[in-house]
Amino acid sequence: MFLILAFILAGLAGYYFFAALDRGPAEKEEKVFYDVAEVVDGDTIKVKIGGKIETVRLIGIDTPEVANPYKEEGCFGKEASEETKKILQGKTISLVADPMVSDKDKYGRLLRYVFLPDGGFVNAELVKGGFAFNYPYEDFQYLNYFNDLEKQAKNSRLGLWGKQCDYYFEVK
Repeated sequence: MFLILAFILAGLAGYYFFAALDRGPAEKEEKVFYDVAEVVDGDTIKVKIGGKIETVRLIGIDTPEVANPYKEEGCFGKEASEETKKILQGKTISLVADPMVSDKDKYGRLLRYVFLPDGGFVNAELVKGGFAFNYPYEDFQYLNYFNDLEKQAKNSRLGLWGKQCDYYFEVK
């Protein structure tokens, strides 16, 4: 009798344990959406959060610089910035922190993954299209995924991996 009871209890515990693991983040908590106030460049945006404008740096990516008083424009910087504007300007997004990454960078910018309401993963799409480098400043959850996306873009000579830039030979 004891064995049967133990077996039933173990089965119930396993069911509830695996049922909890199977739920995605959307089922665990309601997504919060924010308005994009400005696209600063290819990897930085400004977002309206709680009545305040916050600067957000996209986790895991780096785009070539756009011309500014402090830095020279990098090859494909303008195109990367324009692509980010095309995807995000005037849009509503959700922001997701990565528990492996600092909450903010040394400039005080929030570090986040950016998702569109339809589930589009903006950080990944920019790497996949050759508009951004995979940028492992710190380990992050999608590091291997972004490595694979970058390798595919590089092998296809997409975007910044094309012949107009010298980046193809800079990254191993």
